[in-house]
Amino acid sequence: MELLLLVLLLALRLAGSEVLKITFWIEPVQRSEFDTDIAVVLKELDALRLDVKVADTTLTLTRSEDGLDMQRFCEILSSVGTSAVIDLTYSHWEEGYNLVRSLGIGYVRLERILRPFLDMFGDFMRQKRANNVAMVFMNARDAGEAMQQMLIGYPFRTLILDASQTDPGQNFLNRIRSLRPAPSYIALFARAAAMNGIFDKVQKAGLFQRPLEWHFVFLDTRDPVFKYRRQAELSTRFTLSFRAICRSMPMPDLYCRSGFTMQRAMLLNVLRSLINAAQVSPVYPMAIYQDCNATASYTEVGDSLEKDDYNWLDMVHWSNFLAYATPLPQLQGKSQSPVPGLSFAVNISAGYYSSEHEAKTDLAAWSSVGEMRLLNETISPARRFFRIGTAESIPWSYMRREERTGELMRDRSGSPIWEGYCIDFIIRLSQKLNFEFEIVAPEVGHMGEMNERGEWDGVVGDLVRGETDFAVAALKMYSEREEVIDFLPPYYEQTGISIAIRKPVRRTSLFKFMTVLRVEVWLSIVAALVGTAIMIWFMDKYSPYSSRNNRQAYPYACRDFTLRESFWFALTSFTPQGGGEAPKAISGRMLVAAYWLFVVLMLATFTANLAAFLTVERMQTPVQSLEQLARQSRINYTVVKDSDTHQYFMNMKFAEDTLYRMWKELALNASKDFKKFRIWDYPIKEQYGHILLAINSSQPVADAKEGFANVDAHENADYAFIHDSAEIKYEITRNCNLTEVGEVFAEQPYAVAVQQGSHLGDELSYAILELQKDRFFEELKAKYWNQSNLRNCPLSEDQEGITLESLGGVFIATLFGLVLAMMTLGMEVLYYKKKQNALEITQVRPVDELSGSGGDSSTAPPTATSTTKQAWHIPVPEAEEKQAKVSPPPSFETATFRGKKLPARITLGDGKFKPRQGLYSRRNLGTSGSQSGYME
Repeated sequence: MELLLLVLLLALRLAGSEVLKITFWIEPVQRSEFDTDIAVVLKELDALRLDVKVADTTLTLTRSEDGLDMQRFCEILSSVGTSAVIDLTYSHWEEGYNLVRSLGIGYVRLERILRPFLDMFGDFMRQKRANNVAMVFMNARDAGEAMQQMLIGYPFRTLILDASQTDPGQNFLNRIRSLRPAPSYIALFARAAAMNGIFDKVQKAGLFQRPLEWHFVFLDTRDPVFKYRRQAELSTRFTLSFRAICRSMPMPDLYCRSGFTMQRAMLLNVLRSLINAAQVSPVYPMAIYQDCNATASYTEVGDSLEKDDYNWLDMVHWSNFLAYATPLPQLQGKSQSPVPGLSFAVNISAGYYSSEHEAKTDLAAWSSVGEMRLLNETISPARRFFRIGTAESIPWSYMRREERTGELMRDRSGSPIWEGYCIDFIIRLSQKLNFEFEIVAPEVGHMGEMNERGEWDGVVGDLVRGETDFAVAALKMYSEREEVIDFLPPYYEQTGISIAIRKPVRRTSLFKFMTVLRVEVWLSIVAALVGTAIMIWFMDKYSPYSSRNNRQAYPYACRDFTLRESFWFALTSFTPQGGGEAPKAISGRMLVAAYWLFVVLMLATFTANLAAFLTVERMQTPVQSLEQLARQSRINYTVVKDSDTHQYFMNMKFAEDTLYRMWKELALNASKDFKKFRIWDYPIKEQYGHILLAINSSQPVADAKEGFANVDAHENADYAFIHDSAEIKYEITRNCNLTEVGEVFAEQPYAVAVQQGSHLGDELSYAILELQKDRFFEELKAKYWNQSNLRNCPLSEDQEGITLESLGGVFIATLFGLVLAMMTLGMEVLYYKKKQNALEITQVRPVDELSGSGGDSSTAPPTATSTTKQAWHIPVPEAEEKQAKVSPPPSFETATFRGKKLPARITLGDGKFKPRQGLYSRRNLGTSGSQSGYME
């Protein structure tokens, strides 16, 4: 019977109708792709026209504990039978494997398709010294294989994402965007056709910002079809050589360039190798059937078959494309599987995209049978990337805006441009520690406050939730904040709260010196001057001992105190020059002495009051401290709403109320020592309650910009802004109208904050200490609190002394006197010319008036019998004539003597000329000493 059966089998083999029944074990996630690949592989086998056909059966393992997987496998064995089992599962099925071994069924295990790629990528990331990596896979099957790789372990912390997920919560774009901390590297595992679609989504989502962090792992040989090479410049790529793969299979090159996948290549190679082994095997591997309900145990059957030394799988010769992979450590230690898994042997080249140096883009080569081989020394870790939290606070960190419109300015990517002390500090840290960064502003809150539910907002909240890696902002070190975050050494030692107020705008007046004395005082001084002048004139005129009335006592020339001279004397007595010659009479001198005493006292009073007035005006400041601000009611003051300063006053008021309540309870409950509590003044100040009440009545402002604008708008210095002292000092350097009053109080430092237990703490602390040693923070302070900006401000009166606006009236009075003097000079000149013209008309007459009927008037003097009164023209010597032209005598018509007007003409008497003595002296007529001259 056995001989007959062998003959029949031989006949079937000769007829070419052999069938090799293969059972595939797969995971549920592999089902869809496996069905497609096995259908393609079977067609390719048919195209090869081999003598053996393959009949496939698939068992999808559920890994349930009810034995459903074994039941279904038994059904396959009993109804279809199998010659070999090809295991593609991710984890070893111990029960099924024991059954196969006991029945003598051939068993081949295929390693996961992605294992070589994952091993290669792990080696590459080890070279990069990566710590956080996000890996994106094209479908659920690849993502599942990557999850299984975690059993071995990655040399980095990783997040595995499925690009085929459509659920918004599982969408890989949203998850990468919200990943905290941000990954150091991102890798895309996909075939070339799918890689185009994945990268297109990444680019549209705006995630592709730092090319050095992105890696493209192509799972097939069609990487040239990737159409985003220019956009992905400088990104790392991992590719396969289609020629090397097809030669190792062996297959024509066209096979590896169209519809090629690694799973199809492995299935085709494994099935073809099994067919070849079945054809050359002395005993054809027939399908084995087994009834799971049979009484014979699997062990007995297995023992009987294991005694046979022949195994047809020993005839299998794998191609160069296939190689045995090292079993997984977990599986090896658990099941002691004697058959290692098959994997493909490939070389993967690592390079980067470059449009300029295409020939020099290879970095390394990886072999599945070896290790990573560096082609050059260009592999180095990419710069680390951190999300740094900050919030707007001038001058620490703020967004650049247009000066006129206030509109935000953005960079090319549309992100706001940050500036400030903290931004410069971050840039210096990034250079020192070699990292890239992104500024992240909180969406809710400012620096950080805790709500009723115990949740933090602002910069502190982002840091607690992991939205940022560390925070560099105007963040003060509070005890409640230290409970959730860690503070590093301060970068700005001490800042506190201060008061900003506007410099009072003093009303300038050119005659400010006149306001030293009141109007009635000035009128009294003028009345005293006028009265004194009149009295001096009166006493000099009627006193018998005055120089005017006592010529014998004063033979020399003395000052004649006319009413004009008296006024001049009284006026000049107010000047340092003095009034000049004083009256001679004792009565006049007594009056002058009393007047001089009055002048000295008034000048001293005016000088002292003017100096004190100007000094007090320059030194005048509305308030000098917070206590003075709280005690007054003229100046309104406020803070930024819900700011640290606002919270400070609320806390201080709470402290005052608490202390008052405790003291009251202590005093009321005192029984024995009640005398000690008998006080007249309340020992605890209540100023903060009044301050908070005044702040609330003035309405807290929304931000510091509004607060400074309100201060600047109140020119009378009746508005104050209580805010951070560092920001006030910065604003003063930019606004000349503002000033800081009082001393800084509630001082606290600013410091960098990290998450609790963050590994960045030590590194950042060391860098901050080094920057302090290099005096970097002093340079930043000099940059943002630039005192040289104050040079552009106009000097205040206390710096420049008394201004021209204050005493300009003195110069105006001097100019007015000059103008008045010039006008008087003009009037004098006009008056003098008019008088000269009248004198010449009176003195000079025509010659024919003296000669009568035309005779010679020079030789014919008039006779005594002439009835007509004529004026004689008397010739004078030439020298005296010249002297007369220089000093012409006064006209007879206008000459006066001691107030008496002389007659216009002198009537001749008896015809004899008699000179009038005393009317004109030699002093009037000349210096020649001649007795000739004008005669009456």
